[in-house]
Amino acid sequence: KWPIDGMEGKEGRILTVEYPPGVHAPAHRHPGWQFIYVLEGKVVSQMEGEPAREYVPGQAWYEARDHLHQNIGNPSPDTWAKILVFYLTEPGQPVLVFEEERDAEAADERNAR
Repeated sequence: KWPIDGMEGKEGRILTVEYPPGVHAPAHRHPGWQFIYVLEGKVVSQMEGEPAREYVPGQAWYEARDHLHQNIGNPSPDTWAKILVFYLTEPGQPVLVFEEERDAEAADERNAR
């Protein structure tokens, strides 16, 4: 995690994510901005309101903050996939929030009123 000069209150993170064959993440959002680069295998990604797209090594894409990520994963039945992510957000923010958790938190807030 590194503070970003000229962008007070923001930090950058770099991480890798590996997807086993056939594994997809549940619906989620990222409370920061992401730039993703495929290192190995194939990755399918679908953001809310957009068609699913398949990416291969050497391809990259951008994901806007808090946009619903309906699907991301590895479509291959036998090959791992690996991505490199540059993530920009405020210090202390999680990398992702599963949609189920977000819905549960909203329900708790409504019930507390």
